[in-house]
Amino acid sequence: MYRTRWTTRLEVGFSQPKAPEESGKELKALGTHIVCELSGCDAAKLTDVDAVRAMMENAARAANASIVTTAFHRFQPQGVSGVVVIEESHLSIHTWPETGYAAMDFYTCGDHTDPWAACEYAAEALDAKTMLTTEVKRGIEAGHNRFTHVVTTENDTRELLAATA
Repeated sequence: MYRTRWTTRLEVGFSQPKAPEESGKELKALGTHIVCELSGCDAAKLTDVDAVRAMMENAARAANASIVTTAFHRFQPQGVSGVVVIEESHLSIHTWPETGYAAMDFYTCGDHTDPWAACEYAAEALDAKTMLTTEVKRGIEAGHNRFTHVVTTENDTRELLAATA
């Protein structure tokens, strides 16, 4: 299980939305994009293109997303890149088995999906020791026919079962 240790929020764009607590409104975004760095992953899992594909499809299902298609490639001598196209956007991965590292993106639109569920599923499935994430709330109305985004950085550290037993 991953727990947030600290969070910082950086608002970017040509027109800044007010923070929800300032405006009295909930920040409404068209989509949520999570950029995820997984470290200390199982190298064998990062090398197996079929296992990575299955894990990413299961992560999409964990997010309650509808899969449209997938494309995955295994590099020689190692590493996998792939994307799961979902009706709500996409999930992508690139792996470096030699370092135990996976770079992932989880981007979903709509109120019925949970990209965090996909992110946490992938971290568990790859036996990641640490997870560093940046969340981007995208498609925030900033004026007539103008949109912006808000970036939130979270540092998550895995709490090992052995440490809590």
